[in-house]
Amino acid sequence: MTDQEQIVGAAVADQRDAVTPAGEPEIDIQAIKSGIQQAVARRHAAGQTSFINASARLLELLSQDVSALANGSAEGRFRLQPEFIPNSDDHYHVRDLLQYHDRDFVWNAYRALLKREPDGEGLSAFLEKLRSGRFNKIDVLARLRFSPEGKRNQVTIDGLRAPATIRSLYRVPVIGYVVELVVGVARLPALIRSQRQIETHLIAQQERLANHSNELRESLALSLSRLAEEQKAIARAQHNQLAALFLTQNATRNGSVPGLAADTGDRRLVLDELYASFENQYRGTPEHIKEGLKVYLPLLKDAGITSDILDLGCGRGEWLELLREEGWQARGVESNRAMIDNQRGQNLEIVQADALAYLRGLPENSLRAVTAFHFVEHVEFAELINLLDEINRVLKPGGLLIVETPNPKNLVVGACNFYSDPTHNKPLFPETLEFIVSYRGFVRIQLQYLHPVEGSPFQDPGEASQALNSWLFSARDFAIVGWKPSPETS
Repeated sequence: MTDQEQIVGAAVADQRDAVTPAGEPEIDIQAIKSGIQQAVARRHAAGQTSFINASARLLELLSQDVSALANGSAEGRFRLQPEFIPNSDDHYHVRDLLQYHDRDFVWNAYRALLKREPDGEGLSAFLEKLRSGRFNKIDVLARLRFSPEGKRNQVTIDGLRAPATIRSLYRVPVIGYVVELVVGVARLPALIRSQRQIETHLIAQQERLANHSNELRESLALSLSRLAEEQKAIARAQHNQLAALFLTQNATRNGSVPGLAADTGDRRLVLDELYASFENQYRGTPEHIKEGLKVYLPLLKDAGITSDILDLGCGRGEWLELLREEGWQARGVESNRAMIDNQRGQNLEIVQADALAYLRGLPENSLRAVTAFHFVEHVEFAELINLLDEINRVLKPGGLLIVETPNPKNLVVGACNFYSDPTHNKPLFPETLEFIVSYRGFVRIQLQYLHPVEGSPFQDPGEASQALNSWLFSARDFAIVGWKPSPETS
């Protein structure tokens, strides 16, 4: 027996009493399994995804190695100076080391002449003298080569002794000054040539840095694009998994399976119960939701709105509970029967109805505020326009509208998390919804971004870091607040 047969068989056995009317013959389980197997075969032939296949695809995606997105390998390191490789015969020319600069020069001089990495004190002392101009590279090489440790290692470095001797003469009083002056005049053409070389070198290094910066920017854009595609693939797999689960559960109770009969109300209740369980699992605790909704209470208080408040798609009723705790009068409308049944005993005023149909049954200018939290992303565009028009009609002049919905500007929300709910229609762009609400007659529109992701590692002021912070750790939701025009505002 396959996993799918076991799942469906257990589901049917659990629900036998609920779907078999009294006096009817017992359901033939084997006939049900056969019907479901035929339905699964038809879905496979049509290219549709089963629950098991969707789960396997999701596991495959989540198991992929995404380390390739980060190009942090040693081969990809960017260098402005050539890599130093110590000679196995301990024989160098002074030019082999003079091509390095600053910290790299001191580090490589230690590795070549003392055959070890520099200690912190020695590295700091030599760097301070080099950067102050009191030492040059020849002085550093001479100090290391002719130190007791350098003599023990007996590393040969051609071309060092003569310039080191001249440099030592510089430190003899009076004579040193004259020697340095003569050498300086003699080396003036070489110094000019060296200066030109340094200028050319700096320009070349700047070009390398600019090219590398552009390559990093392109690599980052490609990595983000690949990340977005992977997130979309995971989201599609999650969506197919949940959709297949909905269909599998529904198939055990509706009339499409032989030997099983149920009316439309029963089929709808199955989906309602499943979605209510899904909300309980992923929406968050009622306490957490209520805490996030407290941000809207000052809007009602400042407007003096304490009654005639309607919440569309009130769900589990967190907003209604919060308003009741403030001593305000509010009611909700919700089409999910299971969610309403779960609120029995809470003394919340909730009407089971379609939101648009309920609004159309209300008289004009009868409400002071209409709210909709994570509701508009479930409806089609035409229905959204009809909802806004009906809300505008039933609100009293100066009435308040509050809409909260997921923020697709957050890449993780827009490309992945949004699609974890199979009943979502499509994300709404913040400025687009702001424009629509304004265009349908509301005024004093406010756009507010809410619930940013905590713990962002991209806190640097740099442009790339700020862009990553905005795409991945920005607000997960946004709200549109609008008012119906009143004589004072119009």
